Amino acid sequence: MRWIAVSARAPRRLGGIVAVGALIGGVFTTSAALPISTADATNQFPTCAAPPAQGTTIKVTVGTVACQELTTHLLGNGIPAPFEYYVPPQCAPAPVVGPKARHRVAVKCPTMYLLHGFGGNYTEMLGNPGTTSSAWIASEASQPPPGFKADPWNYQDPSTWIKASALPMILVAPLGQTLPGGYGPSPGLDSYWLNWNPRYALGGDAQRYDTPPPEFESFILDELVPFVQNNLPAGTSRDYRAIAGVSLGGYGSFDLGLQHPDEWSTMEAVSGAFNFLFAPAPEPGDVTLPVGVQPPVPVTYEQLPSETGPVTSAPLPSQVGTFTTALNALGDPVADQAYFRGNMPPDLAMNAQASASSAQSIGIDFFSNDMIPMQTITGDTGALSNDVSSEPFENIVFPMNVDMVTAFTEEGVTNTYALHQGNHQDSYRNAWFRGLEEYAYTRLLHAGGGGNPPPAPTVFNYRSISTDFSIWGWQFQVDRQPVEFLTLTSVSCQELTLQGTGVVTVAVPKSCATGVDGKPVFTVNLGSSQATSDPAGLGANPAYGRTITVTLTALQ
Repeated sequence: MRWIAVSARAPRRLGGIVAVGALIGGVFTTSAALPISTADATNQFPTCAAPPAQGTTIKVTVGTVACQELTTHLLGNGIPAPFEYYVPPQCAPAPVVGPKARHRVAVKCPTMYLLHGFGGNYTEMLGNPGTTSSAWIASEASQPPPGFKADPWNYQDPSTWIKASALPMILVAPLGQTLPGGYGPSPGLDSYWLNWNPRYALGGDAQRYDTPPPEFESFILDELVPFVQNNLPAGTSRDYRAIAGVSLGGYGSFDLGLQHPDEWSTMEAVSGAFNFLFAPAPEPGDVTLPVGVQPPVPVTYEQLPSETGPVTSAPLPSQVGTFTTALNALGDPVADQAYFRGNMPPDLAMNAQASASSAQSIGIDFFSNDMIPMQTITGDTGALSNDVSSEPFENIVFPMNVDMVTAFTEEGVTNTYALHQGNHQDSYRNAWFRGLEEYAYTRLLHAGGGGNPPPAPTVFNYRSISTDFSIWGWQFQVDRQPVEFLTLTSVSCQELTLQGTGVVTVAVPKSCATGVDGKPVFTVNLGSSQATSDPAGLGANPAYGRTITVTLTALQ
């Protein structure tokens, strides 16, 4: 079992569950000058191009930031969802010479998806349309001068940087908020970049709002990525895709990366808020018990009652409001702890255990800061207000980053983590973005060839609370009622091991040409489920449920 290394100034655990009330009443109200709130942000978006008519594509803007809408059915019923993008000049569609000179050939460039933080929007990542001043954009062609590491805050402005080798990547920044006229209690609430818990949506047993749940994780994968690939000069496989985020966006990057390691070549985070339970997460180990603890006969499932009660539907005037949205998005930290854990990166660390010939199938790079307000300490009185307002947040995310490193280490997952100077603001972070982009660019396919994408695995481990999912070409459906993990280990074309409860239907990829009894689709009975959803992460214990290893043979 791993425990978070908590500093004296970081939030405390109460009985292993986040002290939501203490956080809302304490740390989250101390800031004097918080970043833009969701209440303000919904009225300050730039004008975006309308979704293209069906069967048509957009006119691509090259060399400057553009704002575009697409039609979403996962965040609302056919409403527009905005995002920003930047296509560098090197990725502009190239004209064809000769008889077909009027036609243009689409260059296939790598794409990095950038997720913003609490209370922010896409302009936090790329700036306003028509500009190129964002540090993320500047990092594609310039870098801080040698020696910047001693005082990176003095190089927060990209105009102080020097020319560097080009890293031409398309940058895409979606909006991580509920939308006007869309699903959720109200517009302008932070999405947490995940599919919201359906029990609090329309028809759920603890309904709090009268729409289906917004599905931001599915929106990114099933609507945004296809739209980008169909409309921008972007490559169309994981070899061309990386995902990164800041603060809450760092959480979103790792959650999406670990839920779907088969969709990204690289995942990155800047001071990511990785664990909203603020609690130790039992780490799944080698599962060896053939029969675990489970009811001898099927029992009636009962969902634990939610104790937090209704949550306000209106955006609150600070990041307090964006944090309390977690109680709508994820639910009650006790009653819905399994849903929380199923979306917390430390609990999903083993999902990066995927490799071919010892080469890990996803690259992982992240950093956080050391919580010291260096600008103020060095005598910059103008930085005092910003340092005071951002200090509490780095104190909160620092132990989460320590826990994330520990989780990866315990799982034997290769990752690159760095601790830099400063606290939770861009003045301490901008100068380091170039390093993140270099790391991603080397692992992405390039328009002109080159790059070294990590290989698809020949063997992988994976765990998920979903009852219907695909991973690395395999498909799994689980017939059970409780919310709990299905844990898969040593999955290959020759065998796989399953741990959990219920009846699991497995579909082996065609490329394996293997299955059970001559069929690529088969079922595995893991036995009766418990009466409630998995509490306190006990599903990570090999005594939970049943463990079965299935040997696969060649299809006839």
